[in-house]
Amino acid sequence: MMLAAAVLFGTTGTAQAFGPASANPLSVGAIRQVVGGSVLLVIVVVWWLRVHGARPPRWSGKAGWVVLGGACVMAFQATFFFGTRGNGVAVGTVIALGSSPLFAGLFDWLRGRAPSRRWLAATALAVIGILLLSGAIGRAVALQPVAVLASLVAGAAYAGYAVAAAEVVQQGVSALPATAAIVGTSGLIGAAVLPFTDNSWLAEPRGLAVALWLGGVTVVVSYLLMGAALQHLSASTAITLGLAEPLTAAILGVAVLGESLAPLQVAGVLLVLGGVVIAGTGGAATRVPVVA
Repeated sequence: MMLAAAVLFGTTGTAQAFGPASANPLSVGAIRQVVGGSVLLVIVVVWWLRVHGARPPRWSGKAGWVVLGGACVMAFQATFFFGTRGNGVAVGTVIALGSSPLFAGLFDWLRGRAPSRRWLAATALAVIGILLLSGAIGRAVALQPVAVLASLVAGAAYAGYAVAAAEVVQQGVSALPATAAIVGTSGLIGAAVLPFTDNSWLAEPRGLAVALWLGGVTVVVSYLLMGAALQHLSASTAITLGLAEPLTAAILGVAVLGESLAPLQVAGVLLVLGGVVIAGTGGAATRVPVVA
């Protein structure tokens, strides 16, 4: 389920490439969360009424995690696009997605889960693979420090969502209401952003199609799959498996957009795939006391 979610996440860049050139990245990200969050909230309300009737859900002790998760999802949108705009898509994506497993491992350790050797090996392979895949290795890159910081914040935000979602579902909330609550919260934040962005691209048929794909498929379906997976995986393992996202993006770039991969990038694809296989074939964390 986590791999399927990552594959759908990986279609985001290709979908945007088919959208109007006038689409503002922040507007696209906000629309994505508003559409996806709204659909998820409708789904979960209908599901809850059918299963539980009018009895209100019990969110005692979980509301803080829901708000944190929603804020992380929207924070990822803003900081990710800012980082890629400053240092380019390849470098910005490498820093954000490559750092997210490390942040997830750190967050798990702070919460009492020590990453296993298997997770460390899988993450190391995958991160090296993403570096090769981006083409950043082998040439000098002049980076903007503020954009680097934004990409690191995006990586931390992505990991923060995984930690928050894992905490909610592992406290007994089913994946559907947990995911809907978190992504719905991010949608509310996105709705507050929209008045300050240019959303005219939605008037074009291509723009509307992109918005529906990004919101309906890469949010609703992907986050439901990820939420279900987090009932069985630690956040660090889930994030490492999620590195299949840039792998998917690279394959679609070649097969659909006509891009080409250099030999080092092909090696990067194989390393990412190897990391995903290693992470997905064993436990990634053990519960241990946190030492101050």
